[in-house]
Amino acid sequence: MPRYFFHIIGKFPFRDEVGTELRDDRAAWKEALLLTRDIETSLQPGESWSLDVMAPDRLLYRISITSEEG
Repeated sequence: MPRYFFHIIGKFPFRDEVGTELRDDRAAWKEALLLTRDIETSLQPGESWSLDVMAPDRLLYRISITSEEG
């Protein structure tokens, strides 16, 4: 099974050095959505973060969330 890496860019960055073995790119997308739900609760007004889903040789997906104060 391929190994996917989930890197968080933002106020509290995290670089996934271990990765997770998943069935395919679609499973990696589903895992990214679950991870997004876990970390979205830490977002504060005026902050932003991104989650990069990486295969060993390329960026597969980037989910970016930005909040603005009005």
